[in-house]
Amino acid sequence: MNAYKTYFDRQAISQSAHDRLMALETAPVKKAVHWQKWGVLAACAALILGLGVYGLGRPGPNIGPLPVADPTAPAVTQPAVDPTFVPDVSDSDPVAPPEDYGFLIHSPTAEDQTAFFCIPVLSFQEGINEVAACLALPEGSFYVELTLEDLQKVFWGPEGKPESSSADLPWILFWDGYTVQIGARYDGNGDLWMLTVYGSKGLDTFELEISPGRLPPQCLADPNGESADVNGTEVTSYYHAYDRDGDGLTDHVCTSEFMADGYGYRFRNVHTDTGKGEKEAEEAAKLFNTYFVMDAAQWTDSRYYFDHIAHTDNIPPWEETPFDTLTDARERADFTPYLPETAPVNWSEFHGRLSYQEGDHNYLFVRWTKMYDDVEIDVHLPEGDSTDYYHTQLVDVNVPESYDWRLYDGPISDTVPPEYRMAFYKPAFRAGDMSLEVVKARMHGHDTGGEICHFYVIHDNGTVVSYDCSGVTAETVWAMIEPSLSR
Repeated sequence: MNAYKTYFDRQAISQSAHDRLMALETAPVKKAVHWQKWGVLAACAALILGLGVYGLGRPGPNIGPLPVADPTAPAVTQPAVDPTFVPDVSDSDPVAPPEDYGFLIHSPTAEDQTAFFCIPVLSFQEGINEVAACLALPEGSFYVELTLEDLQKVFWGPEGKPESSSADLPWILFWDGYTVQIGARYDGNGDLWMLTVYGSKGLDTFELEISPGRLPPQCLADPNGESADVNGTEVTSYYHAYDRDGDGLTDHVCTSEFMADGYGYRFRNVHTDTGKGEKEAEEAAKLFNTYFVMDAAQWTDSRYYFDHIAHTDNIPPWEETPFDTLTDARERADFTPYLPETAPVNWSEFHGRLSYQEGDHNYLFVRWTKMYDDVEIDVHLPEGDSTDYYHTQLVDVNVPESYDWRLYDGPISDTVPPEYRMAFYKPAFRAGDMSLEVVKARMHGHDTGGEICHFYVIHDNGTVVSYDCSGVTAETVWAMIEPSLSR
């Protein structure tokens, strides 16, 4: 927790943004339901940390200042650059991506494609993010990796890349030298829920999200954006400047979102000042963002094309079933051996759910809640590689320094040796190594009183059971675990 606090303590915002933050009122937060969040909140974490989790920012070409809008004229009619100007993207030598990582884009600007276009003036307002409603995936959703050819059809239409083009993607995007990853998430009916394109070039990154019928959902919202009219399309833009990854460099983050032809777009890019000056980095980030908006929102005779990815009939079998009682959950025979026969606590609030998708995951959880305390058991049966991850958390029961809270007094990042920190918060134990003493070693003080523990148990058949318990004793936790060890 201390590392988390230290990370945010490093962040810096402008005085105006600070003043708006201080003016916000706090409100009670209702406990959220656990299931169906972005990969159990993984994607939310990525958004909260920003694209900086990939290592962001690299100074771009010297593009000069952004154009200043004439308030008496429509933004789209203003010439923004020298008509002979072509951005220099040669300062970042492209490196071929690792195998199966993505596609290296080659989209050079030809000499006869000089910038005889008018760049719209977007209103990038500086602000702060606010946590939005819980971002839940649709039931039965699944992810499909797409090809470069799929993306070319999105940008160029059903025929894909024109034979006359030497560029992999429209040059006006200025994605030359970027390595991109492309994927689509579908709902349980096989309908497109969101298309995602992630790109990286050195330390520069961008993320494009497109959803049919609405703006792409997100974990964070910015209430301070202002809109600009781009050829009849209302585009709302945001700008943030702060050190998001603690590397001592300012990251310039630009976001634009809009609806066009029934599809919602969000384009976020990041540029970092590495010595050429923050003003130049800010202008480069804003112009790069504007290029995409100009291509996607301005030219009404060449809107993007989605028919080829709008639906798929190749839907993996799936199930999402809630349970009202422990008895209902125990009727699922494959999970029964790992669930207690009776409720471990006399708490009235109960939640249970089974989530299954062929080749991806198969888990069932039950949870009892009382105020700030929970007793939760998640049983993960092997499905695809869904339980492989937990083996990275495996600790040696003969090395108590790797899991015993009683040996340390203070935050993990300050007291636990570096070689044990990654798995210490929630380590995994082999079923044969479990004992009451191991459970006692995992108990530590809960900030609302009592004790709390988190750990996994890996069974010989590959099943992984997760225990997250607070407000109960080690003996209560052990009474849930012990019967399952003989299975």
